[in-house]
Amino acid sequence: MGLTDFFKGFRRKGRPAKAPERDTRSYPQIFQLGGNQIGARKALPKPTPRNLRYFAKTPIARRAINSIKNPITMLEWEVCPLPDIEANAEIKRQIEVVTNCLMRPNNDDSFHTLIESLIEDILCGAGAVEIQPSGDLLRPLWMWPVDGLTIQIYPGWSGAPNEVRYAQAIGFGTYTGSNQIIDLRNDELIYIRPNPTSATPFGIGSLEIAFDWISRFLATAEYVGNIASNQRPGIMIDLGDVGAEDVASFRTFWQNEVEGQGRVPIVGFPGSPGDPKTRGVGIERLFPEGDDGMYLKYQEFLIRIIAAAFDLSPQNLSVEADVNRSTAEVAEDRDWNGAIKPMARLIQAHITRDAIHGLLGFSQIQLKFKGLEREDEEATSKIYKTYYEGNAITPDEIRERLGMKPSENAWGKMTYADVQIAISAARGSKVVDDKDLENENGGRSSGGKPRGGNRDLGADPGSGSGRRGGGKRPGGD
Repeated sequence: MGLTDFFKGFRRKGRPAKAPERDTRSYPQIFQLGGNQIGARKALPKPTPRNLRYFAKTPIARRAINSIKNPITMLEWEVCPLPDIEANAEIKRQIEVVTNCLMRPNNDDSFHTLIESLIEDILCGAGAVEIQPSGDLLRPLWMWPVDGLTIQIYPGWSGAPNEVRYAQAIGFGTYTGSNQIIDLRNDELIYIRPNPTSATPFGIGSLEIAFDWISRFLATAEYVGNIASNQRPGIMIDLGDVGAEDVASFRTFWQNEVEGQGRVPIVGFPGSPGDPKTRGVGIERLFPEGDDGMYLKYQEFLIRIIAAAFDLSPQNLSVEADVNRSTAEVAEDRDWNGAIKPMARLIQAHITRDAIHGLLGFSQIQLKFKGLEREDEEATSKIYKTYYEGNAITPDEIRERLGMKPSENAWGKMTYADVQIAISAARGSKVVDDKDLENENGGRSSGGKPRGGNRDLGADPGSGSGRRGGGKRPGGD
């Protein structure tokens, strides 16, 4: 720990008052790694960081990463009050300040590039963002993306705010240590670990889960590439029990008369009649040919396993066998709910808790991605129809849930039963009293006949009837 890290301890006090200490030990299994006792104050590195970065550049892994990263970075976002918190002048000021900080997290990145780097690192194994306060009231928070695979963790961290919890090893440190270590407190780094467990301080990234399968896929692809780029015979000709002179003669015949000539080879060899060991030409296949020789089915199997490691459907990695419109829509919804939405919620939760609530102290607002809750519009419309016809909801209440303004007529406030009663009453009355039908030219049409007002819908023209109760006579004079 350097001199700068020593003075960092004065920013915050130690353990909060009345905070209990745990009796159990965190991450007990890591103290037996390699048969050696690892001290609680020795930083542990993330294993195989270089291989993970290399695998992230391969086509299948890149496709899987982009299938999760790109939809999230395309989402709109906002800083808004927490649920059940009403916005006031102070909360609006805090929202404006945090929005400004997130739009310009540092002098080099935007929110888009910050989130893009963070998602990439989380899928590889761990994501990290350095956070630091500033004296600028309009920009009190600065954030920098950090290579999460270079972050080492002190497993014996007691929870005290002024105690070092993380360390960045320059150059991907190993168990033997690194030439340069940068210590960081818990309030200086947002460390996001995917698939956390109580057995290790590190999470398990999707790329780590698919590590062995990507390795097998690369090995198979390299083998297939060698076959495709280096032409070699797939068969061996067996001439039977013949001498070296016969073999040489047959080779000369094959090269001069068959290869490149397009002729049908016709040969005969002496031997015992009926004995397959001494007579005739045999063919021995050295390895599979065609699609079997390219191991296409095995490669497709590996791609399916890689897709499962990223919580994606195989069609997202261009495996499109037996896919139609209905299955494709189901798979797309499954990818959204199983991979994209959890990642977005993980990021917004960490930024809200560690940066907005923790460092800035704005405890009543949050970061929120818009459009995460995608609905099946057809299914939603059927649900609303059922509620409406069951008299459990009115049209205006449906419009409110859809984010629409209330309707401008009285029908929006009526239940389905009320509407049916009104329709039945209108049918029996034969009179429509609708102010919207009133005329635009003093109550009369261009031909001088009355327009609008009450109209007789079914009375006998010469009878003068058409009254309903004490209602008005339809039509006028």
